[in-house]
Amino acid sequence: MSNNTSKRRNIYINKAFQGRFIVGVFLLIVLSGLCSALLIYWITGGDLQAQSQSAHTNIMTSLEHLGVSIFLGNLVSMLIAGSVATFVVLYASHKIAGPLYRFEKLCEQIGDDQLDNITALREHDQLQELGKAFAIMSTKLRNRKDKRLMQISKLVGQIEQLQKDVSIPSQQAEVLEQMRQTLLEIE
Repeated sequence: MSNNTSKRRNIYINKAFQGRFIVGVFLLIVLSGLCSALLIYWITGGDLQAQSQSAHTNIMTSLEHLGVSIFLGNLVSMLIAGSVATFVVLYASHKIAGPLYRFEKLCEQIGDDQLDNITALREHDQLQELGKAFAIMSTKLRNRKDKRLMQISKLVGQIEQLQKDVSIPSQQAEVLEQMRQTLLEIE
């Protein structure tokens, strides 16, 4: 891989992938916060109701305040945790989506027989090993292509030498010309 790395200007490389990732993590945080609030409310509510025979009104009022306090506390903590998680997930997905986008473009270039392009990842991007494997693959494909082109040129030259021989029957000369044209098409 070449050493020329570039800094990505766009944080949203693959919006659908990153969006699903962020929404999933945020929903997980919200779900865990709601479960926590319900569990605390259920545990403390049972204890308070058991003690409510003597001071029913005070306990029920305390229970309502406690429920609201738990709900608001969990809501604030979920929003803070969700915001932090959004930035963390965005950063992490950026480190994955960016290289995947580069590999997608590299695959298109290799499919178009452009084997001279090498994708360089940034130093802290994920998938460094995959990037190295792509570089090795591109080099091997380029070497095979060069070898094939040299062999085709050699065969075309040999056919042209045979065509210069005047003692070859016209039928064989036509076959040689067809072979030469086929090799030029492959090239």
